[in-house]
Amino acid sequence: MPFSYGPDGSPVSSSEAAHLIADVERRTLLKSDLRLATGEWVTVRTLGLVFDPDARAGVVVSLNYRPRVWGTALYTPAPENALLEVLVTYDDPDQAVQEHKQAMAMVVVGTNEPTNEPSWAAELSWTGPGQ
Repeated sequence: MPFSYGPDGSPVSSSEAAHLIADVERRTLLKSDLRLATGEWVTVRTLGLVFDPDARAGVVVSLNYRPRVWGTALYTPAPENALLEVLVTYDDPDQAVQEHKQAMAMVVVGTNEPTNEPSWAAELSWTGPGQ
């Protein structure tokens, strides 16, 4: 089973995967800049993640398995484009694009009171807007 995929979902060689990882713009399906309450800017990108972590780890998958090689992630703004955190993964690029705004809403733009550190969705139990 392959473990690296192009933005169209087709398997790619390890050499092509290395080129894709280095070119975040080429993998990006949708992006939005977001200013946190801390004043810092992040870029929320919905993109091809290139690697399927289950296949790469040798996890046994069913015959109907669909690799989760698309996701929405936080990056530092260009030109740095450093990955901060993957928020959500998907097995379908259309679903990833459709849920881009929902994934953006997962970024909490406040701070934790005791430490005054930014709060991120991964540290919370997200139930949706207004919940």
